Amino acid sequence: MTSTVEQTQKKDIIIIAVIHDDVPESSRKTIYAEYFYPLVRELESFTERKINIVFARGAPHSSFEYKSDDELATLVEWEAIAYTLLDEMEKEGLEINDLTKVILVTKDRLNKETLGAAGLASQAPPSGKFAIASLQTYAAIGHEVGHLLGATHEDSEIQFNGWFAETYVTPTRLSYRSNAYAFSPANRQNIKNYLADKD
Repeated sequence: MTSTVEQTQKKDIIIIAVIHDDVPESSRKTIYAEYFYPLVRELESFTERKINIVFARGAPHSSFEYKSDDELATLVEWEAIAYTLLDEMEKEGLEINDLTKVILVTKDRLNKETLGAAGLASQAPPSGKFAIASLQTYAAIGHEVGHLLGATHEDSEIQFNGWFAETYVTPTRLSYRSNAYAFSPANRQNIKNYLADKD
């Protein structure tokens, strides 16, 4: 007698990356390889899901004025504009679901202290669907996407792999430390917990 176990197909995580108009053309050519590929590889290694990156441009989304001392207000404004992008993309055939995230990728910081901002997966508003991240450090995109998937500052780590390396979502970036390009074990579990009821 044979029995079959019916497995539920896990939803893909779709990250829509809106490249801001201020990002130079020379940087656009390497954004996926330098900023997204390490994140995709890390997420796919433990989530058992496909991670799809969809790049987007065009006003008003890519010309959004993101520089501000009030990150929360800026994020709420970005969320309102990004919802219109989701509507447009859905009309064009992209399947939008609760694992579709939108991140505005910028050349500069939001202000002198802030590399990015995200609505945490556990709170609203802003929802855990939208983020802004600067290209000023290789970890900022992974940091903000991590928040959208349930990772927290408190569960980040400084690891030692021959040198001190920050995991994604480390709250304060120090230039003398390297990037681990990985989530800490605790944040991997936070992300798994967030994804557990999404199918």
